[in-house]
Amino acid sequence: MDITDTFLRDLIGFTDPQGVLSLYVEHDFSRRSDPQPAAPLEIRERIRALQDDLNDRDPDLAGAVADRLKSCEDDIARLVDPTQSGRGRALFIGVEEGRTTTVSLALPFRLRVVHHDSAYIRPLVAAYDEGRDAGILVVSRAGARLLRWSIGEAEELSTERFEVPEEQLGRDMSGPSPAAPNDSRQGFVHREQFEDRIDANRQRFLRDVTQHAAQQAKEQGWDRLVIAGSPKIRSAARDLLSNGDGPRLIVADQSWEETPPHTIAEQVWPLLHSVRQEREHELADAAMDRALAGGPGALGLPNVCDALNAGRVDHLLYDDQVQPRGFRTDEGTLHPDVDGVMAQSDVTMHPEPLLIERMIEQAIATDARVTPLSPEAAAPLGPHDRVAAILRW
Repeated sequence: MDITDTFLRDLIGFTDPQGVLSLYVEHDFSRRSDPQPAAPLEIRERIRALQDDLNDRDPDLAGAVADRLKSCEDDIARLVDPTQSGRGRALFIGVEEGRTTTVSLALPFRLRVVHHDSAYIRPLVAAYDEGRDAGILVVSRAGARLLRWSIGEAEELSTERFEVPEEQLGRDMSGPSPAAPNDSRQGFVHREQFEDRIDANRQRFLRDVTQHAAQQAKEQGWDRLVIAGSPKIRSAARDLLSNGDGPRLIVADQSWEETPPHTIAEQVWPLLHSVRQEREHELADAAMDRALAGGPGALGLPNVCDALNAGRVDHLLYDDQVQPRGFRTDEGTLHPDVDGVMAQSDVTMHPEPLLIERMIEQAIATDARVTPLSPEAAAPLGPHDRVAAILRW
């Protein structure tokens, strides 16, 4: 399944008078044969915990949730079925109206069961960010392949074969030179010249395919390019691509010359995941540097919420472990506190227990990018509510 901005916006609009249940599970396909898969047990434990909490707070709502879950038993069974496709799966259920939406991805989700007034999309947004498009360049003596990886799946974009020009292949390079038929040394020199021409052609071919890959990365917006192939050729390809202005280069140990795209997609995922921390640190540092220099950056919930309300956020960053509370107005603006001008106004402020969720929704609605940070990457943002943003202006 491909996730798009449009799909996320539609999911943000998924509301229900009695709230929406959002269920996320991860499947470990290496344990498909287990007689007692973990996913069904874990999800039902989370559901019971949610029902206990609702019973304490709102018994009528708890009863409605129990009835809806019972009517959706088949949907939940498919969600946790280890034989179904998708390592990460989600199910969204409208409690009153019974509307359902499902998601199945090749990337994992963390187990979550949430009841809120709208679909809980935070795990899905994290997968969308980490599953952003990347390029894969496979180079060999025989040719080159360029693939696009997206949300855990790969597709072949182009295949180029290395071919020696016919005028060179047509010559007999196995014997002495025609100019000195009795001199075997001349034949050796002649063969060396032939091999030099082949190497020169191969170098030109490699330059062409790396230039094409770099151009595709620029046009497609890839910030990662994986290079695979035999050690000598992939090293040469990396040297040609290492100009400092292109995507982050990641070298694979595999050759993938004849490997099908679905296998490449599985094997490349750990490589792409391995550079996540580095990128997150760079983004957090960029936001801090801009903000502290008085440039287009924002630190802390008050400043980031103000920027979101004004549509100025280009890239929202937050510690994925935090869950601050705040407030929202009927107009949809977000505020971490009711103070200052807002406290003196007659604007109605509604408590918002999932402030980060609402910030994510506002960012997506204004075409901003969203990246959750690990606690390590967010550590420099500790004095600033562990939230930051890179701004448009």
